[in-house]
Amino acid sequence: MGHILLRISLALVFLWFGISQLYAPLNWIGFVPTLLSSLYSVHVLVILNGLVEVILGLMMIFGVYLRFASLLLGVHLTMIGLSIGYMAVAVRDIGLGLAILAVFFIGADKFCYDYKKLKKVEEE
Repeated sequence: MGHILLRISLALVFLWFGISQLYAPLNWIGFVPTLLSSLYSVHVLVILNGLVEVILGLMMIFGVYLRFASLLLGVHLTMIGLSIGYMAVAVRDIGLGLAILAVFFIGADKFCYDYKKLKKVEEE
């Protein structure tokens, strides 16, 4: 049950942050790296990031392409943590990113769509 709790609780974190970025993108503009802000509209980048986090968070909640979603989110959050330098927020983000990568290595549990799909294929 611990791996199920890990998967869902981490997905909820991404859903919260993704939805927050969609509803109040101006609050997140300061977090966009300078390199990216010089290439694209910062507002658009925040909205796109929010959409990606919501979609991948939902994929993790339901266990749809779980390994794909957890790998992307784990790398994404770990890179965010590494990019902001050594501070408490970075340590937290790297820790959460590595926890999401643990979900990648654990794989689908019995409540995931991926697991149920695999079982159905095995029964045929």
